[in-house]
Amino acid sequence: MSDYVPRETLINILTRLPAKTLLRFRCICKSWLSLLSSPDFTSAHLRTAAAKPPVLLLRGYSLTGLTPRYKELYSLRSDDADFTSLLDLHCPFKTRAVNFFRVVGSCNGLICLSDDLLGYTYTVILWNPAIRRNLTLPMPNICFEDYGPYMFSLGFGFDPKTNDHKVVRIVYLEGSGRVKGWVVPPKVEVYALSTGVWKTIKGSKIGYHMVEVFWSRAFANCGVHWTAYSGGKSTGYCNVVLVFDMGSEVFREVKLPEKLVGASPLDLAVTGFFFLKDTISIFQYDKRGPYCCKGFTVWVMKEYGVEESWSRLFTGSLNGDVSTVLGFRKSGEVVVEKWDGTLVSCQPGKIKKMRIRGGKESFYLGTYAESLILLDEGKCVQMDDNGSSDEVDYAGNAFVVRSLEKNSLRHHLFAATALNP
Repeated sequence: MSDYVPRETLINILTRLPAKTLLRFRCICKSWLSLLSSPDFTSAHLRTAAAKPPVLLLRGYSLTGLTPRYKELYSLRSDDADFTSLLDLHCPFKTRAVNFFRVVGSCNGLICLSDDLLGYTYTVILWNPAIRRNLTLPMPNICFEDYGPYMFSLGFGFDPKTNDHKVVRIVYLEGSGRVKGWVVPPKVEVYALSTGVWKTIKGSKIGYHMVEVFWSRAFANCGVHWTAYSGGKSTGYCNVVLVFDMGSEVFREVKLPEKLVGASPLDLAVTGFFFLKDTISIFQYDKRGPYCCKGFTVWVMKEYGVEESWSRLFTGSLNGDVSTVLGFRKSGEVVVEKWDGTLVSCQPGKIKKMRIRGGKESFYLGTYAESLILLDEGKCVQMDDNGSSDEVDYAGNAFVVRSLEKNSLRHHLFAATALNP
């Protein structure tokens, strides 16, 4: 075929095909193997996939099953009225910590998972479900055995100038003697897919803390964003959005709306606006704590980096049944997890049930586009080809449900204690 079709036309055709099909085409001949394995083709295929209407990635934890082990459920969803399930992604990994992995982020077809929800574990995985390959990152430089107790935050993103994917790790060591709590500035290290090693970032002068068990992050405008704070309850909080630039590998700050600067850090979470590039938003909870909060307020920075462009979109209430706000839909509706583990889609004056239920605070919502990344670096994983149900069976297992709720309560109480010594 390549003898009769111009190369540019051939590439234009191939970049429109699914990743699974391209893997098979690599076996046609050596020239196709070379073409489909090249970094230039991988980038071209990703650009074509990114130009298509975004698909939503949903992760939840199944509470039902015939065996003691339950499982994480990953699915690709259409952003239509019914939130239609397009494809189930079968997760082949098993956590050593609690019941499910923390999803650090999803970028360019890669899903970054961290096994850190309980205890000091160091497993961070980059997973490309489209081509069934994964990469487990090496042991980080800063670990409990060498440094003692610490808390940390992770971020995952992409440097478009170098076509490199990176994981950043911000580690707060525990103080000793007269120094109480977590020490600032924290230690920072970055893993780059191109090098395969963790690199320590020297000279970081971050003067802010993060909320340990609730750290949220958003990748936008080539940087990973977190909400961070200084001060305390007695002296007053000063909140900002802390940004790590994936290209320059330096930190910068984005100011929050005046009404959020002195709010409790426990009540703030940052996310991207999935269908608008380089836009971030803040969800402010109404007194988030060990039990469900009354509601939430949505803020969006319409022009990135311009403090005056912060705008309050709306305030949502579910009769005191809000657990976690997951993110936006293209319509502007917000997907919210209720305290009972069910999902609803909210907009001013309207609440729609989504017929989806899972483990307490196990949900993640992001965007997804197929890619060939990890074709060379990753290792093959074996996954079951059998499909799973589009809807989680809600019967649940009472012991697992209580376990998840207890773990959630412990997280809330720990964070509240840390912020209010």
